[in-house]
Amino acid sequence: MTALLTHRKYRLAAALSADAARTFGLWSVAAFAALALASIVVRAATGEYREFAYWVVFSVPLIVTALAWVHLTKSYPLALANGLTRKEFLTAYALFGAATVVATAALTHLGLAVIGLFSTFRGAEYHQGFYGTGLLESVVRPAVYFAVGAAAGAVVIRLGRRWLGALASAVLVSLVLYRMPAYLAARMAADELPMKDGINLEIPTQLSLAPLDAVLAVLFALLAWALLAKAPMRTRPA
Repeated sequence: MTALLTHRKYRLAAALSADAARTFGLWSVAAFAALALASIVVRAATGEYREFAYWVVFSVPLIVTALAWVHLTKSYPLALANGLTRKEFLTAYALFGAATVVATAALTHLGLAVIGLFSTFRGAEYHQGFYGTGLLESVVRPAVYFAVGAAAGAVVIRLGRRWLGALASAVLVSLVLYRMPAYLAARMAADELPMKDGINLEIPTQLSLAPLDAVLAVLFALLAWALLAKAPMRTRPA
């Protein structure tokens, strides 16, 4: 009996991972495959370079954010209603988050490899630069988006009021979406980025947001944990 109770969090983490793979994962892979096939057909028919599959790579941050938000808001009330403690649920969700981050990084690099394999274009691979081909960045980037999705979901659960929760969630997600302009502005203010002709900003090609993303991922994860582990749940009006 004790063993069954001890492993409840692991079973929940596995169930969340399986559900994410059947839904968001399967839909993303299917969309990538369809767009990659469309790219090959269009290139064969027109002789011009067309690459549609990279739009799925572009969408990875939003996909991961939505995945974290949906699974948290859906599974948290059910888990508590079925007798799991908050600590058990949060541990399970953290394991689920780690699995999602690793799977996302692996699948994205696999997708980039497929694009490169079937692509007839050999120039600036802008879709790879957008995602980040470095190992650290490819893991940290989905981590920060999963963490902000979880934090946004935790805010909705905690506040109870739909409009207030939606507003607070939008603010959190915006902090991540607009972190690059804010980061560049801070660098410009500190005179760390070169200017061309005194007007145009020259962004270094090796600019990495991995350190900033790592800090944000930890902060958002701690925020989600604090909201759900310590704050009392609001009761719904009858």
